[in-house]
Amino acid sequence: MLHTLLLSCSLAFTAPAANDSVRADTTELPAVNVVAERWLTDETGAGMPITRLDNTLLARLAPQSLVSVLPRIPGVFVRDYGGLGGLKTFSIRGGSSSQALVMIDGARMSSAQAGTIDLGLLPARFVDNVDVIRGGVSALYGANALTGAMDVQLRVPSTPSVRAFAGGGSFDEWRLAMGATANIGSVRIGVDVESLGSAGSFPFTTDQFGETYEINRQNGDVRSTFGTVRCESDDLGSITLFGRSSDRGVPGAVVQGNVTNANARLSDDDLVGLLRIPVATTSLGAVVVNGSGRILDQHYVDPDATITGPDGIDVDYLQHDVSFGATLSGSAVGLVHTTRIDAGYADLIGDEIVTDTGSVVIRRSVGLATDWQWMVNSDLDMRLALRLDGFSDVGWAVSPLIALRYAVLPTLSLRTTWSYNFRPPTFNELYFLNYGTRTLQPERSHSFDVGVVSRPFSWLSIDLDAFAIFTTNLIVSVPVSPVITSAQNVGSARSLGLELTSRGSWFNGRLIAQWSYTLQHVTDETSRPGLDGTMIPYAVPELASLMVQWDDEVWNGSLTWTYTGYRYAQAGGEYTSLMQPFAVVGAQIGVHVKGLSTRADVRIQVDNLFDASYQVIRGFPMPGRVVRLATSIEVLP
Repeated sequence: MLHTLLLSCSLAFTAPAANDSVRADTTELPAVNVVAERWLTDETGAGMPITRLDNTLLARLAPQSLVSVLPRIPGVFVRDYGGLGGLKTFSIRGGSSSQALVMIDGARMSSAQAGTIDLGLLPARFVDNVDVIRGGVSALYGANALTGAMDVQLRVPSTPSVRAFAGGGSFDEWRLAMGATANIGSVRIGVDVESLGSAGSFPFTTDQFGETYEINRQNGDVRSTFGTVRCESDDLGSITLFGRSSDRGVPGAVVQGNVTNANARLSDDDLVGLLRIPVATTSLGAVVVNGSGRILDQHYVDPDATITGPDGIDVDYLQHDVSFGATLSGSAVGLVHTTRIDAGYADLIGDEIVTDTGSVVIRRSVGLATDWQWMVNSDLDMRLALRLDGFSDVGWAVSPLIALRYAVLPTLSLRTTWSYNFRPPTFNELYFLNYGTRTLQPERSHSFDVGVVSRPFSWLSIDLDAFAIFTTNLIVSVPVSPVITSAQNVGSARSLGLELTSRGSWFNGRLIAQWSYTLQHVTDETSRPGLDGTMIPYAVPELASLMVQWDDEVWNGSLTWTYTGYRYAQAGGEYTSLMQPFAVVGAQIGVHVKGLSTRADVRIQVDNLFDASYQVIRGFPMPGRVVRLATSIEVLP
């Protein structure tokens, strides 16, 4: 199977026109009907709530990156460090970014070094679905899924085409992309290359310690190139290779009118390979083998950080991640079962990593999981899952999950879930110079969820969830001197909250709208003086978003509003670290042009329509109004 898939991929580049005249006969459903039904129907089976963004919806929204659509999901907070090149991570239900697992096609992307990933790496092409699971799911996905997980699922379109994209906007932002898809027998092949850049220089106003400063952000420029190659078949599996090479300025926080690390720069080369091959079908079910590999090479320079020496900081980090797994899945009458075994290897080579063997740290891992879903009858679903994980440096963890779903009415379902989850310490927390602590234990959490899913009318759906997360062994930074902190397992946290999502669809799916709202209270429960009972930093108590979008065969447009409530930048809940709430409005309008074999889109997009001055992370100002013009064209054979 693998040989056939590889051969088809190679043929795609040596004979791309071989199947230009072959077109499958298909019966297409009206697009607007499909969008309307998908939009109103979320994942309602037993388990934690799942929000799915499918490819049709993403095409309507046309986001510049997946980062821009995540705030539409309840419970999700995107930590944006400003500008196109700024670091972007996300958290779920008040947790940290390292407590929310990120996957691509089920393969882990959250790094062992920091426990997270810069969301700018995620491929924007060939995305079929984006699933965001809210609530602990370590029993299903393993480490780091302590508060939830996100899985970006890829798929090459079945229709061969050649595509081009060009866009530009404020602050010298530009983006160019080209791609093509082809079919070789049953194998679909897709290739895409994208390059983007921005000067990253924009004016902003900041108030600190009673003073107002007018500053122009400098050294925020970025140049980045992405590439994706994917070969897939419904029968043979898939092979995916994608990577990014970038160079960007990474200035630090603005403190009293001055930019720290004003001349710091980061260059990185990131290469990821994914493999999924169905190998056998037995009486017990189907066996699928998958694997992933990642090489991340980073170079950080800060000539002004002379505290480490007269030449400043000049360090390199090289990270390798490899994993393999096998899944056996099958079904009987009313019963679906999945058994999975995993093995992984990760290492990190860095100038500021301190171990007994020098500047190299290694982690080996194994995992064994089983998942049973039982449809007792048409109204009742049950789910039981259990996973065992072992790590060479931090020991073993057992993660169970129990879930129920009951359909009270055809239009009303109740669900409840309990899970016990974990996050292992990262390499940085264990081994980073003057910070790491080698005796750290994994964070653990009990996660509870009770939800109601309602479809009172054909055009309206309502989801309401109440959740509680109790985390122990929380890893926090503890001061050990006036200038040095150390990672310690001294923390506990409690997260209580409500999430509401309401979706509507009118005019046969041409008009869709969504309102989402999150109210949560995340507190420190460590019994430490001055901290006990105070809010966890950047655990935002109130999040809300509104989206209205229209799309027909000619015109499309959308209006979005996102609200982020107050939050604290530091532990202890002191007024001096309180950050003000902000709201941001975005809009876009566009037109579709269709010919016999050509489709084109032209869109005008505006972020921060009313030019609000705000910061998501303290000291990292966000750009003002950004106006973009984007055009795309697709040529069909």
